[in-house]
Amino acid sequence: MDRLAALLTGLGRPEPDPVELAELLWLAARSGSAPDGAPADGPVGRAEPGAPGPDDPSPAAAAEPAGPLLPLHLPAADLADGTAAAGTVATPSVPMLARPLDLQRALRPLKRRVPDPHRTLLDEDATAHRLAEALRGSGPVHWLPVLRPGAERWLSLRLVLDCGPTMAIWRPLARELALLLRQTAAFRQVGSARLTADGTLTGAQPGPRVVTLVLSDGMGPQWRPGPAGDRWYRTLGALLRRGPVAVVQPLPERLWPLTALPAVPGVLGAPEAGVANSGYGFRPLDRPACPGPVLPVLEADPAWMANWATLVGTWGGTEVVGAALRIGPAPVGVEGTAAVGPAGQDAEELVRRFRAVASREAYTLAGLAALTTPALPVLRLLQRAAFARPRPQQLAELVVSGLLTERPGHQDRFDFRPGVRELLVHTLPRSVTHQAVGLLIRVGEQIAARAGLVPDELAAIAATDTEGAPLTAETRPFALVSPAALGIVGLREPAAAGTARIGPRGARAVLFAPNADAVEAEHLRELVTALGNPDQVGMRPERIWLGLDAVEDFRIALHRAAQETDSILLVYLSGIAPPEIGRVLAGPFGRRHGLVLMVDQVDGIPPELPHPKVVMIRRRSDRSLASLCNEVLRTGRFGGPPELDLRDFARELAERADPGVRLEVELPEPMLFTRNPAGQRYCYLGRAPGEDPAVDRFVADLGEEVWQLTDLAVATRQPGAVARCEVFVPLYEREYFRSARCGREWAVFARRTELPRGFVPVFGRPVDHLELPLSAQQLDYRDQQYGDDYARLGLFGLPQQQYELAVHRIAARIVEVAERHHVPPGHPVDLDTLPDAFR
Repeated sequence: MDRLAALLTGLGRPEPDPVELAELLWLAARSGSAPDGAPADGPVGRAEPGAPGPDDPSPAAAAEPAGPLLPLHLPAADLADGTAAAGTVATPSVPMLARPLDLQRALRPLKRRVPDPHRTLLDEDATAHRLAEALRGSGPVHWLPVLRPGAERWLSLRLVLDCGPTMAIWRPLARELALLLRQTAAFRQVGSARLTADGTLTGAQPGPRVVTLVLSDGMGPQWRPGPAGDRWYRTLGALLRRGPVAVVQPLPERLWPLTALPAVPGVLGAPEAGVANSGYGFRPLDRPACPGPVLPVLEADPAWMANWATLVGTWGGTEVVGAALRIGPAPVGVEGTAAVGPAGQDAEELVRRFRAVASREAYTLAGLAALTTPALPVLRLLQRAAFARPRPQQLAELVVSGLLTERPGHQDRFDFRPGVRELLVHTLPRSVTHQAVGLLIRVGEQIAARAGLVPDELAAIAATDTEGAPLTAETRPFALVSPAALGIVGLREPAAAGTARIGPRGARAVLFAPNADAVEAEHLRELVTALGNPDQVGMRPERIWLGLDAVEDFRIALHRAAQETDSILLVYLSGIAPPEIGRVLAGPFGRRHGLVLMVDQVDGIPPELPHPKVVMIRRRSDRSLASLCNEVLRTGRFGGPPELDLRDFARELAERADPGVRLEVELPEPMLFTRNPAGQRYCYLGRAPGEDPAVDRFVADLGEEVWQLTDLAVATRQPGAVARCEVFVPLYEREYFRSARCGREWAVFARRTELPRGFVPVFGRPVDHLELPLSAQQLDYRDQQYGDDYARLGLFGLPQQQYELAVHRIAARIVEVAERHHVPPGHPVDLDTLPDAFR
């Protein structure tokens, strides 16, 4: 019966109830044939790679569409395993919470209003009735309006994100859960905090009528014996005595004994609504009860959340079934809580062990992942395409199974352990090829359907047959998309035959600066590092040559680079130009490839140079060209695409250089050059960290709120950020307006816009209006939308709850201003050369 129900839900239909199952069996016994669309063979109890997904109920919908399909690949880290590709695709992924509406409905017991003692409303009916009664008399009319207390939500909620070493992969789940809790409208406000690996809880402590949810997998050191565990358990004990607290566990219940939170099933009881955990009763099902505060542990599932919400929100108390564990003054070492590692086990033993303990869906997902690259966004796409009811627990089982190893430097990219992929592929049906194609087609349809509606999460690569393209991709695709779908998701520089791109494959660089002083030599070494950095230009380090003295060595290196390169030759010259350089650059190399020539204070460069080319010449300057290149590579082009081509890089370099620079760009095709670190938008808060604890706390809280709302980032004293930010946030207090640096930063931003466009002032501490500079007086810095006491006490003088609400509204205002005004970016300037706007 369970297998039949799973098959029906796998076809995209609602989960059948017992009556529907009985009627289906009765009809099948009398029809003498299988229902239309039922598979003739293959496993029944799991979702096959070719089985239709939840948005594709008909088996016919899995058929391949007419026309060519292009594969999408992930960028390859190892060039030896890569395949040539033509362009990058901003690709959205699917949410980890598949049923957000059900989760919101599960929290309905907490959605209650109570009288607000700080706010009163006019009762119009009662006031009219009182006035009518007063007018009946013959004497003077004396009456007062009838006021009734306002209403507010009963509880506030604080979501604590565990920042332990294994929690990085669950950040998408944290963002979705925070957004869901805010959209539920069940709480006065939803705050956030972070639990660091050393056991420190950052963020404000909860006040009265505040519920705390901790998102954690229970694998970090703060949950185990040691200094971090002792620190966290002291804080946790205080929280359990103050209000309701629960842990949302992304791992499924069957894996909890392997963590430091081995919660056991039982009956939880609360004597009253909203009571703290110290007042809970707990009767385990399989062991005797013991004293101590109780910490409920929940799966991120509507049924679990509904039971917990009933426990917290039922007036007069109630009992529910759940899972919990007793919390003492310090963590206790639990047998079996060691890391889930497969030390000493071969591939066959790993797969056999995983198959014995994993759920049916997790094991199927492992087989599907073996067909492609196991990256977290890709696994979520596969999960949504294969299962009718995807859940985070299914993904968690695979991640902690021991079948995967994390790639260095990539917390959401994995590799299968040796031999595991082959064994998992063999577990799939014989028709795996056709089924895999159908699955990849449905993944591509999901990507196209979500393009432009949800944020892009990964940069995929659209593979073509273009030869010599330096972008490399994983051999196995994770989706098949049509050319029309590529237009929807936005293919950057789509395949164009002969498109030359600088990058890790085929490019060479020769840098020569004889008699360079120590400063220039250091700048050149930094440039060599940036050229070889995979996160910047990404050239092969062994293909970059740097010379500081010998001219003969430079001639040899230039000849060798010109002969070996098959795409781009980058030549940097400073101080002297050997006579032979013109003949070398205009020789056979120039008829086959492109040239990037950077010349710094050099005479005698021949006018005849090969095409295509980019030539940048500086004849006199106080700063070396290498230092400007390093600055552009480090700061990027604000508001540009994720990658900069050589044309954008050269123009950005020329705009920051002296007026005497000469720039020649003759590029028939785009040439991808470097990543763009300034693709992220900023709002700038002009106070350095460490100057004031209250300001540091505000920066952290504001950054957390803005991070939850958009892709903006809060910058403080980052190089060039004030010249490129979209929103400027001045902090109104005496210390701010006494700072000459803050005044110069105001002047930088004021040059790019006009008051009040792009400004979001924050009234930090009370300051007399006449003490403010004239430009600061023109802004509305005492905005009443941040609270009634904000204009009188300032942000840092507000009580805790009003402070959190004000920070949330400030963050929302920043996002609104950024989306509305779009202040154009400027260029970094030397602050010491600007006047103080406050003087």
